[in-house]
Amino acid sequence: MVISALFMVELCASIWSFNGLLQYFKSWFRCFDTTVIIASFVIDVCLTGILEEAGSVVVILRLFRVIKIVDEFKVEAEEQVDDLKEKIKSLERQNGQLIAANGALKLRESGGDETSQ
Repeated sequence: MVISALFMVELCASIWSFNGLLQYFKSWFRCFDTTVIIASFVIDVCLTGILEEAGSVVVILRLFRVIKIVDEFKVEAEEQVDDLKEKIKSLERQNGQLIAANGALKLRESGGDETSQ
């Protein structure tokens, strides 16, 4: 019961950190995770008879929370890759500008040497 309550607190904190329900439930993993947390909490509260057997199913479903963690890592990695791609494009543009400026300086320098001779 304590663990289920902690999961409920974590769920509330997660929803709050995403600035509301709409942002939080954009991922189907989060929807699934929320369903598992709420179902396990309800089953823990009402644990009698047939629901006791359903409790073991909920324990197995809690293991699927690992998928949620993997999904969160994937989303974070995709965001980092997108940021890195933007930085690469910016650096490639800067590199092209520097190469052009370097070429212009070399051309000016080689033209200046001929006129001084």
